[in-house]
Amino acid sequence: MDWFDESKSPKDKFFEIVYHANRNLVIEELEDVFKRLAALEIIAEECLGDEVDQKINEIVFNRSSELEAVETDLYIHTMSNILTKNE
Repeated sequence: MDWFDESKSPKDKFFEIVYHANRNLVIEELEDVFKRLAALEIIAEECLGDEVDQKINEIVFNRSSELEAVETDLYIHTMSNILTKNE
C-alpha cells in the first residue's frame, strides 16, 4: 500500500486504510465522525427547523464543488487520525 500514490483519490486512500488498519481504531474514528455528524444535524435542526433537508439538497445541487472540497478534507482528516492512532 502506497499512502502517497497520487493516482488515487483521498476517498480511495481512505477506504484502503479502513480495510487495512486496526479494526478497533477504525470503529473509534467512525464513531467520532458519526458523533460530529449527529451534532451537526442537531445544530442544523435548531437553525433551520423543518428546512434542513431542503437546505442540504440545495447545497448538494448548487454548491457541488465546495461540497466536494469539504468532503475531501474530511476523508483526509479522518484518514490522518486513523493512521496516527495506528502507528
